[in-house]
Amino acid sequence: MAVFAFIGFGELGSSLAEGLGRSGAHIVRAYTPERPQPAAAAVLEGRLRRSGAQRSASLKEVLAGATAVLSVVPAGASREVAERCAPLLDRSAYYVDLTAAWVEDLEAAAALVERVGALYVDAAVLGTVATSGFEVPIIASGPGAHGWQALVEREGLIVEVLDAPAGRATLMKLLRSVYMKGRDALIVEMMLAAAHYGLEERVAESIQGPGETVPFAALAERVLCALAVHAERRADELLASSEAVRAAGIDPVISRAGSEVLRSLARLELREAFDRERPSNGKEVLAMIDELSGRPRSNDA
Repeated sequence: MAVFAFIGFGELGSSLAEGLGRSGAHIVRAYTPERPQPAAAAVLEGRLRRSGAQRSASLKEVLAGATAVLSVVPAGASREVAERCAPLLDRSAYYVDLTAAWVEDLEAAAALVERVGALYVDAAVLGTVATSGFEVPIIASGPGAHGWQALVEREGLIVEVLDAPAGRATLMKLLRSVYMKGRDALIVEMMLAAAHYGLEERVAESIQGPGETVPFAALAERVLCALAVHAERRADELLASSEAVRAAGIDPVISRAGSEVLRSLARLELREAFDRERPSNGKEVLAMIDELSGRPRSNDA
């Protein structure tokens, strides 16, 4: 029987707790602040009831004898929570940090946890709990990653291990978010402007076809190879798009920045570097951009 202790009990924490407690073979505990607003308090009580989690009154109580501690607090609290928890952890307990904090904070938290003989796990959620619930994919790194994976996979939690130090899994998530969260902002900017012109439905419907249904790896490859020869033309078009957004009374932050990024590729004379011919793969394009900009790659630095 394992004891899972949750620090924080929002949407992510309660979904994981519900899945880990489903078999009835384990103890699930939660430590979370009181919710002064009646509606928020009712939501919390519902989450505790559905998950079967025992609510603890203190950190000491929730961590006592815990097999795995799951920190699901806001990113800014990651290091502070690790500092408070570390002295209370059992040796060989797993401390699973799901906070998506900055890498330096995760590395500091890992050092604190490892100092007391516990096993740190940097766990990054690569999806949305709202759509996937307990089945949301997670990637983990750090010294406790393999052990934690073995502990929870029998309960159905999907964990992929990245054989790398703590912080690397979250770094992957943050890099992925450049697209995933940047895309969200871009959609808002586009749709607000389209609505101003009464074209929101037509614009949304027009973005479809084979190019939008390929796996992302294929999409990235296509985009990089095309930009090698068409960066300047696409920068011009996106600049014109930003003016249409501005005319709608919306600050074109994303489209303007996108135009500047593409313009910077054109200034590198990327097109000339490939003799005005589309390269065969995206890796060539990335390597050429680094070479032309004089920026060393991490494995060369």
